Amino acid sequence: MGDKIGYDGFKKILGTKIHAAVDGTGLPISIRASPANFHDSTKFIDVLENIPGPAGDGLIRQIISVYADRGYDAAYIRDYLGCHGIDCCIPYKNISKNVAQNRNQRHHGKTRFVIERFLAWLKCGLYGTAVRYEGNCDNCLGFVYLACIMMYWRALG
Repeated sequence: MGDKIGYDGFKKILGTKIHAAVDGTGLPISIRASPANFHDSTKFIDVLENIPGPAGDGLIRQIISVYADRGYDAAYIRDYLGCHGIDCCIPYKNISKNVAQNRNQRHHGKTRFVIERFLAWLKCGLYGTAVRYEGNCDNCLGFVYLACIMMYWRALG
């Protein structure tokens, strides 16, 4: 099948997860795939470091803030973002310990809808990306890239 297919114990199916970074308008800037049995936070740094930029230099210096859900609440992610001077807007898993820090993130859901909208369009826009029929992960990722090209074409047209 491929090296990016893994058994997801929760859903009891073989599958692949799509990890994406989008800009403020919801257009994708970096996409990676991983087996379904890997945790989401393991690909966070990989997605950020593989953002393409002009002349081979990554755009990580231009990122102002990162919004993610509670699954990405890890010390190494917060340290990585802090070292690069990026504002971390990731809610804490345990609210009682960090009540003061969570007050600054009240509007977290209003900004995170951009990635949710991208993922929803990806699943609804092309049926091949909603239900993974391809046995090869490269073919599945090709459909995702095709959907992203269509998104850019709509935005430019």
